[in-house]
Amino acid sequence: GFFGGATKTISEATQQKVDAEIRAILDTQYALARRLLEENREKVEMMTKALLDWETIDSEQINDIMAGREPRQPKTVLTKRTPPGDSGSGGVAPNATAPA
Repeated sequence: GFFGGATKTISEATQQKVDAEIRAILDTQYALARRLLEENREKVEMMTKALLDWETIDSEQINDIMAGREPRQPKTVLTKRTPPGDSGSGGVAPNATAPA
């Protein structure tokens, strides 16, 4: 059951009731999470695109997306630094100012 190696002994019937209740709670919450994701799929996809474009988003972008607007570019974006002679796989510089 869900109790694993609990030290207290409970009857099999009680254990089954507890397991059934836990399963019902999990199933209900899973269905709710799935419904919310399906109902807000467009917003989830907009967030995904923003994260792929900018690697990070802040509360302003989230507010834009939740209001159904295209997210504005963040004030700071992560940019890759390429030292001379590097193949382009250099580190990421946080807090770089976004181009105006």
